[in-house]
Amino acid sequence: MRNQEAARYARWAASIAGLIALVVVGFYVVRAFRAARRHASRAQVSTSVQQQMQTFAYNGMEGNRTVFTIRASRATEFKTGNPALLEDVWISIYGAKGDRNDSIHTRECSYAQKTGGVQCRGEVTIDVRPAKTAARATGQQSLHITTSNLTFDGQTGEAESPAPVEFTLPQGHGSGLGVIYRTRAAVVRIEHAVKFEMAPTPRTGGVPVQVQAGSLEVQRNQRKVLLAGPVVVQQGGRELSAGQVSVSLGEKFHAREVVAEGNPSIRVSHGGDVLRASATQLQAELSPEGWIEHLTASGRVFGSRQSPKGSSRFSSDRVDFSMAPARDVLREMTATGAVVAQAQQAGVSELLKAPALRLSFGAGRQADRQHIEQAETLGPSTILLKDKRETTALSAPKFVAQFTRAGRLQRLVGATGVEVRRTAPNTATQISTARVLDASFARDGQWSAVEEKGDVRFEEGDKRASAQDATIDRSSGKILLTGSPVISDSLSRTSASTVTLSQKSTEFVAEGGVVTTYFPAKNSKAGAIKNGMEPVHISAQKVAGSTSSGRVAYSGNARLWQGQSVLQADEIAIARDQNMLQATGSVAAAFPQVSGPSLLPASEARKSGSGPTLWQARAQQLTYLGQRGKLHLAGGVTIASGPVSLTADTLDIDLSESHVSTSPAGPTPLGGQFKRAVARGHVTVRQGDLRATAETGTYTPADGKFVLSGGKPTITDGSGNSAAGRSLTFLLPSDTILIDSQEGSRTLTRYRVEK
Repeated sequence: MRNQEAARYARWAASIAGLIALVVVGFYVVRAFRAARRHASRAQVSTSVQQQMQTFAYNGMEGNRTVFTIRASRATEFKTGNPALLEDVWISIYGAKGDRNDSIHTRECSYAQKTGGVQCRGEVTIDVRPAKTAARATGQQSLHITTSNLTFDGQTGEAESPAPVEFTLPQGHGSGLGVIYRTRAAVVRIEHAVKFEMAPTPRTGGVPVQVQAGSLEVQRNQRKVLLAGPVVVQQGGRELSAGQVSVSLGEKFHAREVVAEGNPSIRVSHGGDVLRASATQLQAELSPEGWIEHLTASGRVFGSRQSPKGSSRFSSDRVDFSMAPARDVLREMTATGAVVAQAQQAGVSELLKAPALRLSFGAGRQADRQHIEQAETLGPSTILLKDKRETTALSAPKFVAQFTRAGRLQRLVGATGVEVRRTAPNTATQISTARVLDASFARDGQWSAVEEKGDVRFEEGDKRASAQDATIDRSSGKILLTGSPVISDSLSRTSASTVTLSQKSTEFVAEGGVVTTYFPAKNSKAGAIKNGMEPVHISAQKVAGSTSSGRVAYSGNARLWQGQSVLQADEIAIARDQNMLQATGSVAAAFPQVSGPSLLPASEARKSGSGPTLWQARAQQLTYLGQRGKLHLAGGVTIASGPVSLTADTLDIDLSESHVSTSPAGPTPLGGQFKRAVARGHVTVRQGDLRATAETGTYTPADGKFVLSGGKPTITDGSGNSAAGRSLTFLLPSDTILIDSQEGSRTLTRYRVEK
């Protein structure tokens, strides 16, 4: 995924943790209840009543312990049997263990002596606080409730009012409708329309927190606080909504766990971006000091981001967040179960699929500015990149991404078997595999270099490449293959010490011990290779060329061979589309002439028997035009076979159409059979002790005949005898020479020139 998207996922996680923290702060009221919610005994409470005109007291007893008292400064008892009127009424709740110090106070109540019930019509205040000894140890923390029309049941110890309620906390204030205080069950419940606001603190970033809920219930014995839905928690641009939020308390009644259920969702507006997250359940574990230690989102976890620049989505079965100690700051995030992260921006779509994903976070310069240090997939994963031009898919058993402090993706490593598959319209799919892929990224977020290590393989249509290692540089678009690299297609195979391929063009360079083999093929572009013909091999120190133009040049002791035929030169260049081969610099060739008579003297030919004639040629330049079947040698040519040799400035050879040899990469003359050869410029033919010179020499292998003409054709034997004429004809099979001169024609035999 892009580095920007990864940073936004970090903000999603931080927002989830932050909102859960807000809920937790909202429930620090539980510390006000920590000494005020113990079960009273369900046994019948024995009572005793004292009556005085100026005071009234009623004690609720459990055994010999007073669990609550009802006191009034004045009591009026009516003769008609109506409830007594109590004034300046105080109800004190101590609890079965004397660990509570709650009170209910009002100006006036009615008292039913038979039931012990108290009815207070006017304003009533309820204070829920720790026992005095605990208060001195921890500081005064209390919940103060104001309501009216309160009923207190002296037998059950339960207080209830349907009237509107206002309450204050050490951290804020709120309101609701209806309150129930069950002293025996140790439950305080605000029935409806709960709203409260927590004062801004450094922990809330200086922004107040507003909470709305259907009801609020504190269960001391279960050490739990419940907010029934719909629950909405807001702080600035952040909002958490849920069907229910519950807070579990520790032994000292501090919040230890917060659970949001009923499809909780989070919405965050920040800098023009809107982030949303939802799950079946959100669960936070807290330290005794109230800091979030661990946060879990489970069941259809989903997140999204929408901004003017693009959008992104995230989903998984479960996400776990680990927080830094004493700070609501992310340390690590682990997503498990069908993890999918998708982003789309500027026409580019990015998709990550993994069975699990782990992110490690670092703190930024500001507390709310975190960045991902490392992202790691846990299991076989796929990364899909798509734009208008192409689609690239990366898959591996494991990916690890590293990020800078600024949140920029710096490095991506794929391990234990990586495949990269690239597809584009009207082109063959490109596939590369390696044991390890290591990609570096530049400041602009684009990759700058890629290293592939271990059994590297590339594939595109019928083109293949393999090596031990590969390095790809984005700026130059070059791919460097090292470690016994091999490139091949259906027609050829090349090995070397290093191979450099260009992604921006079809050019390539191979260096160091280059060996190329061109395989015979039917219906090749050259169109003349014969099925079953031997492959053509070329070796050199370097080869450079282009697969699109079909031109390759082998340099540095270049050598081409096919069967018994060999061509050597400083450079051998092949132009496939022009069907041309050119060798330059110290050209040396050896190739057999299968057809035609032997070039040996008749007596020696009879002894040696039949067999191909082996020609050896040297020149500075050799050019072969495959379509025309023409071979041109220049720059001081020497060609020899057995006792016969020829030197000239240039030599042109016509090859038989039925024997023209070409390779799939271009033509090669090595298997071709001479049909006619013409030498020009300072032509010299030697056969044994005979030496003949002329300006032009023509050789036709079909009849084994050399014809010299032009200039002043002259023949000289080993004794210095010479003869000249308009032309000289060597008839190799019959060991005779014809001299055509002004005096007529004559024939020489036994290779001796007569005086």
